[in-house]
Amino acid sequence: MKKAFLVLTWMAVLLLTALIAWTQEAPAAGSRDEAIVRTALDYSDGAYSGDADRMARAVHPDLNKLVFVRRAPAMGVATVYSTTSGLVEMTRMAVLKMEPEKRRTEVSVLESTGDVACVRLRTSQWCDYLQMVKDAGQWRIVNVLWAAGLDAPPARKLHPEFDAEKERPAAQAAALDYLEGMTAGDAARLEKALHPETNQVVYMVSPVNGAAVLNRTRYSGILEPAKAKVALAPGSGRNVDIRVLDLMDGMAFAAAAMAQGTAYLQLQLLDGTWKVVNVLVRPAENTLRAGPPAKK
Repeated sequence: MKKAFLVLTWMAVLLLTALIAWTQEAPAAGSRDEAIVRTALDYSDGAYSGDADRMARAVHPDLNKLVFVRRAPAMGVATVYSTTSGLVEMTRMAVLKMEPEKRRTEVSVLESTGDVACVRLRTSQWCDYLQMVKDAGQWRIVNVLWAAGLDAPPARKLHPEFDAEKERPAAQAAALDYLEGMTAGDAARLEKALHPETNQVVYMVSPVNGAAVLNRTRYSGILEPAKAKVALAPGSGRNVDIRVLDLMDGMAFAAAAMAQGTAYLQLQLLDGTWKVVNVLVRPAENTLRAGPPAKK
């Protein structure tokens, strides 16, 4: 059974490898960041303006957007999702419409490369961490973790008195548990960092039309390979360099460089513990072309 699982895993890797295009030239950082900001504004101002076309242009069909809320003092924290169709149609119905002078929009590009971007968006009604990828030449949002906005009453916020710098080491440690637990096959360490809603997406680019190729994995698909110690990274490939890009309102955004590629993590503070929620992985070319591990 384990042998069959290994074969299927590497068949999937080889199939996805055939779809990768590594020849695209990255635009200059200035023009790239301007395009990223335009996408963030299409998403946010599109919602506030009731412009469904702008919203549809900004979000990828395979969007993973969630928020953690507590609706009553006696209620635990619940996870609420939004879908692409829900966002577009709610925008069309002008459910979120607000005059420009009341929006208080702030956009910051935390990090950007040729085809991946990490963005912080703060507005009156929502504060979002956005993960974007290039899709046929257009920046589009694939993952969102958000919290109540700048004008939301304290009762709507999970962490109304959040101390970002105090929480930075713990957020970084949780990100390290996730990535080193995965690469070393340390299931206990990995599980400690996982949330039941954890969602990891591997992003590649089609050489046919430049379209984004997204392969999503959730909790069990992340944890079970670590338990089975499938396709572990060699000792030198387990080194992880993690940088916490930003923290706000009980959320954190981190970036990690590994031999296997680059990972971008969104984390949430829940009951005093940091959990990894959204992960975007951009594989390294040599990792995808390496082929299955040799038999022992």
